[in-house]
Amino acid sequence: MSTDAFEALEDHRERHLEDLQDLLAQPSISATGEGIEDCVELVRRSCLEYGFDDAEIVETPGRPAVIARASADPDAVETEGDVPTVLLYGHYDVQPASPSEWSSPPFEPTIRAGPDGDRRLYARGAGDNKGQWFAHLCGVEALRETTGLPADVVLLVEGEEESGSEHLEQLVRDRRGDLEADVAIVADGPIDSSGRPHVLFGSRGLLFVDIDANGANRDLHSGNFGGPVPNPATAVVDVISSLRDEDGRITLPGFYDDVRVVTDADRDVLDAISVDEDAIEADLGLSSLELDPDEGYVERLLTRPNLNVAGLDAGYQGEGMKTVLPSEASAKIDFRLVADQDPAAVFDALCAHAREQVPEGVEIELTKIASMDPQRTAADSPVVDPAVRAVDSAWDDDPILKPSLGGSVPTYVFADALDVPCLVIPYANEDENNHAPNENIELSCFRAGCRTTAALLAELGSADLE
Repeated sequence: MSTDAFEALEDHRERHLEDLQDLLAQPSISATGEGIEDCVELVRRSCLEYGFDDAEIVETPGRPAVIARASADPDAVETEGDVPTVLLYGHYDVQPASPSEWSSPPFEPTIRAGPDGDRRLYARGAGDNKGQWFAHLCGVEALRETTGLPADVVLLVEGEEESGSEHLEQLVRDRRGDLEADVAIVADGPIDSSGRPHVLFGSRGLLFVDIDANGANRDLHSGNFGGPVPNPATAVVDVISSLRDEDGRITLPGFYDDVRVVTDADRDVLDAISVDEDAIEADLGLSSLELDPDEGYVERLLTRPNLNVAGLDAGYQGEGMKTVLPSEASAKIDFRLVADQDPAAVFDALCAHAREQVPEGVEIELTKIASMDPQRTAADSPVVDPAVRAVDSAWDDDPILKPSLGGSVPTYVFADALDVPCLVIPYANEDENNHAPNENIELSCFRAGCRTTAALLAELGSADLE
């Protein structure tokens, strides 16, 4: 692409940084509602100030969202026929923050040196996710001031991502006509730990479940009652242990039936990812990793589902001994799911399986706390090469391609509701401290993100996406 947009971004870097700081100074905590109304209006106004043709606040049963549109500039369109539409997604809501845990107040944006001496902007939302989607505004403005906007752009900024994006899917389905696109881009999460950017073809899904078991109506003496009286703690442990066989495979009937096959194109992507397993072991203080002989670290992490025990609670946990037979026990477990698996079907299978494992006298209840469908764009999709070229030009570094994000973001909404390919292209540094004290974004990463958006729109605007 032309470097004109990059030069414009450099010329406006101080203004961009000041406006981002204004955005970060505005609290917008979806969990409590603090600052939401003021922030969503600031988002709408910022879109208009940065060159979008229109922007509207869209009410939902939860927190409101903003939909902004920018039409392609006729002089910038290189091909005849329909102009491609690029959907950009972000969220303005942030996690709560405890000021006492921060080196500077979380909603008073502060620029200072990071651990390696690099300049960073510290504030809640700096990396997750205000700093990343605000880069989209800067990229759109730079193109409009220089070469022109070569594609139609729709920006969706929601206000519930940090609370599970409960109403996002319905919003997208209700406003499908306004959000129809040829590709969806999500700028979220950190770049690779090596410092290189990466392009991810989707994200793993999530199913988070609470397990609660109850036995007798009170805690009992294990000597006086142990044996005849069923133990809910043992029941919970038995349920969890029965979910994996001796090879570590999940035992739920039909669990693997819908797991998408790894294609040759996927395999090429996996083989190109370099991972130092010894370094990971050393960093985590482990003697070994749980790997299948036929699967490397990356394949196990990014293309295979997993069961995780997130928490266990039962009986006496204090110092010394207390021979108690607990009356209740609980556990929290989560499944990370991969392309084509259905969280609802997994939950139904889990409930049926758990009830079969519990002895008479113990009542068990399973509650679905959260779920998110997995999504993965094909590695040979026509949107991949333009995205790779854009990231390469913006970061001056060839990106690492990955079949999926290890975590879960709502990319499935766009793939399912809009039937479009979706890519995740993070702009934040690897140690952004998202959800933690001293959240930050490196200024160099923010500027690279601004360049990436400009380059993405230029590359996708001239690409054949059919």
